[in-house]
Amino acid sequence: MNEDGRRYFPISQFYRQRFGEKVYKVSVSIAETCPNRQENSRMPLCIFCDEWGSAAYHLERDRPLAEQIIINRDKIARRYRAKSFLVYFQSYTNTFDRVSELEQRFNIALQQDNIKGIVLGTRPDCLPNRVLPLLKQTHEQHYVMLELGLQSFFDHHLEFLQRGHDVQRGYDAIHKLHEHTGVDIGIHLMFGLPGETDEELIKTAEILNSLPINNVKLHNLHVLSNTPLALQYQLGKFKPVELEEYIHKVTLFLEYLSPDIAVQRLAAVASRWDELIAPAWTREKMRPTQAIEDHLKEQDIWQGKALV
Repeated sequence: MNEDGRRYFPISQFYRQRFGEKVYKVSVSIAETCPNRQENSRMPLCIFCDEWGSAAYHLERDRPLAEQIIINRDKIARRYRAKSFLVYFQSYTNTFDRVSELEQRFNIALQQDNIKGIVLGTRPDCLPNRVLPLLKQTHEQHYVMLELGLQSFFDHHLEFLQRGHDVQRGYDAIHKLHEHTGVDIGIHLMFGLPGETDEELIKTAEILNSLPINNVKLHNLHVLSNTPLALQYQLGKFKPVELEEYIHKVTLFLEYLSPDIAVQRLAAVASRWDELIAPAWTREKMRPTQAIEDHLKEQDIWQGKALV
């Protein structure tokens, strides 16, 4: 049991330990594409990704970066009485642009009031060596976290998701970041994949425990309109897991996950409800997380219990 009374290590506690206060992420949408969506790409689209590329505030993505930060920061400040923030470059692949553009975006973000650092969403196959010095230099002066969308540590699942990279690229990216930049590293994982086994979930936790990472963010595979997965769903070739099954998956994973690895999120939330096809429970912001926490308590399970 941690200081928040939770049976897992939440990212909020990780940030409090790092900054000595509560810190909130301000999401912005700046990157416009990824390797799968670039013009003339021969790569198929990721099976689950819609045209917004995971942007949380897609309606504001045409605004200048500074304006996005101010609007979204002030919303969070009013709602939570927040005073300290991290700018989260969330949508698409943020290390896919020129280094000069990335540096300019960093500078704009870090010049805004009450910004403690940045969080950068990207892919393991989009970390060219030329971007590493910028990440290292920025991290030496400000806080930097890289969130890598690996989704799975099994190649057959990555092939189903049409990610366009294999597991080895994930390992290479993690070690490259750790050795050459020193930034904090977060890993995105997706549960509820076809044929996913309990043994794979346990192995995934064991792999993370062996890597130089700080946190993990969990997603349940859900179906959005205008995605390749939507067609498979309509043809009856894919069925998303029900909430009860997802609870089992997350609980088992947490039981084998090191208690030193912070958890950013336990389940995905469909921010664009009009595009969600299935499962319906992904519309609910609090219910899945609360159900997982209740199950942990009922079964007397906590993060890392199997490692004791």
